[in-house]
Amino acid sequence: MSTVVPDAAPEVPLHEQPEIHARRWFLLGIMCLSLVMVVMAVSGLNVAIPSIQRSLDASSSDLQWIVDSYAIIFAGLLLSAGAIGDRFGRKRALQGGLVLFGLGSLLGTFADSVELVIVSRAVMGVGAAFIMPATLSIISAVFPPHERSKAIAVWAGFAGAGGALGPLVVGFLLTDWWVFPAYWWGAAFLFNVVTVAIVLTAVTIWSPRSKDDEATPLDPVGAVLSIVGLAALLYGIIEGPVKGWTSVEVLAGFAIAVVGLVGFVFWELRAEHPMLPMRFFRNGGFSLGSGVITFAFFVMFGFFFLVTQFLQFVRGYSPLDAGVATLPLAAALIVVSPRSALLAERLGASRVMGVGFGFVALGFGVFTQVDASSSYLWIALGLVLLGIGMGITVAPATGSIMAAVPLNKAGVGSAVNDTTREVGGALGIAVLGSIANSAYRSGVDADLLVGLPEAAADAASEGVGAAIQIASDPRLPAQAADALRAGAQGAFSDAFNTSLGVAGVVAFVIGILVLVVGRRTDEIVEDVDSEPDDVALADAGPDGAS
Repeated sequence: MSTVVPDAAPEVPLHEQPEIHARRWFLLGIMCLSLVMVVMAVSGLNVAIPSIQRSLDASSSDLQWIVDSYAIIFAGLLLSAGAIGDRFGRKRALQGGLVLFGLGSLLGTFADSVELVIVSRAVMGVGAAFIMPATLSIISAVFPPHERSKAIAVWAGFAGAGGALGPLVVGFLLTDWWVFPAYWWGAAFLFNVVTVAIVLTAVTIWSPRSKDDEATPLDPVGAVLSIVGLAALLYGIIEGPVKGWTSVEVLAGFAIAVVGLVGFVFWELRAEHPMLPMRFFRNGGFSLGSGVITFAFFVMFGFFFLVTQFLQFVRGYSPLDAGVATLPLAAALIVVSPRSALLAERLGASRVMGVGFGFVALGFGVFTQVDASSSYLWIALGLVLLGIGMGITVAPATGSIMAAVPLNKAGVGSAVNDTTREVGGALGIAVLGSIANSAYRSGVDADLLVGLPEAAADAASEGVGAAIQIASDPRLPAQAADALRAGAQGAFSDAFNTSLGVAGVVAFVIGILVLVVGRRTDEIVEDVDSEPDDVALADAGPDGAS
C-alpha cells in the first residue's frame, strides 16, 4: 500500500522514478559511508583500548564494557528503531540517528573517566540503532528488484570491511602527527563527529524519503525485556572470570538474563504488535540468514577485540601498525563480497555460506599457531582466509533475510538483520574475551608477581596491558621487568590461540549445520521480484527528495 501525496500524480516506487534511479549508486555510497561509520565504532575503538587503559587506568572488565555498552544498546533498540523508521520515515530516522551518534562522539572526545566513555558509547549506540536499519531499507527502496541483491551484497561487504578498516583509521589518528598528540584516544571519537557532519549533509540534500503507512505500533515492553535480558547476560559473562562464575553477582546476572530473555520470547508470541514477529522465523531463509549472521559476527567481533591487543601487546606494534596489519582482511572482504550474490544464485545460498564458514575456520586455525615470533605472512594468510570466508557468508545471509519480508516492511527486516549482527558481535566479544581473560589469568606464572605490591600484582594477573605497563616502571629491576613482560606476553599469546581455537571450532560446526539445514531452504533465496514494491513516498518533492 502506498501513501499518496495530495494534489500530486499517482506515485510510483522510488526505483522507478528517473531522478532517484539515476542517483541510486551515489545513494548506495552515502548509505555505505553511514554504515561503515557505525561498524568502525566497534572495531576501531579496539585499537584505542591500550591508550584508554593507560590514560584512564581502566581494568579489563572496564574495557569490555566500553566496547559492549555500545553493542548492547544498539542491539536492544534496533527493532524499535526500525519500526520508527517505517512509521515516521526512514530518512528522518537516519537523520536523527546521525545527530545522536555525533553528540555521543562529541561527549566521548572529551571524556575524562571510564564512566563518561561508557555513557558516550551508549548514546552512540542509540544513534547507531536508527542509522543502520535505515541505510539498508533505503537501499532496498531505491534499487529495482534485479539490482537489489547486488546492492545488498555491496552493503554487506562494506559492513564487514568497516570492521577491518576501523583499526587502520583509528591507528592513524593515534599516531604522532601535526594535529593530534600521540596516542590521544579522543581522536577516535572526534573523527566520528567530522564524518557525521559530512554524511548528515549528504543525506539531507540527496536521500529520498520513504515510509510504510501500515507500520505497526512500537513495542516498549519487548524492547525493555530484550535490553534487560542481554545486559544481564553479558554482565555475567564479562564478570565471571573476574568475580568467579559462582559469585552472587554473576549468578544474579544469569538469573535476570533468563527471566528477561524468556519473558521477551513469550511476550513477542502474544503481543498484538510484537517488536519481532515470531512468524518471520517460519520462513527457512529468514531463520537461516539470522542464525548465520549471529554466528558469523560472534566469531569476527570477538576476533577484532582480541587481535588488536595481540598485535600491540604481544608483537609490539603501534596502533597504526596494528591497523595496517589487518588490511588484508578488509581487502579480501571488499573484493569477494560483491561477487557472493552471483555465487549464491548459481550454487545455492546454503552451500556458499557453509563454505564461507569453512574459510573462517581455516583462518582461525592459522591464528592458533601464531605467536610473537611468527612471520607476518602467516598472519596475513589467516586474515585473507577470514576475509574470504566473511565475504561469501554475510551477503547471502543478509539477502535471505531481506527476501523473506515484504518490501514495505524493509525497516523491520533490516532491523532483524542488524540485531542478529550486533547481538552476535556483543556476545562474541564477551564470550571470546572472557575465554581469553580466563586463559591469561591461568597462564600467568605466579613467581613473576613475587615482590610486586599487592595492587600491582593483582593488575598484572588480570590483563596483559596492565602487566606491560607495570614492567615499564623504572623502579622495577630490569631483570624482573623483562621476565614479567615476557611472561605476560607469552600468557596472552597462549590465551589468544586458545580463544581463536574455540572460535574456529564454532565456525566449523556452524558451517556443517548450514550445509545440512540449508539444503531445504535454498529455494527461498530468490530474487526479490516476488515481493511487492509498495514502498511509500511521504512529504516528497517531484523527484522523491526532501
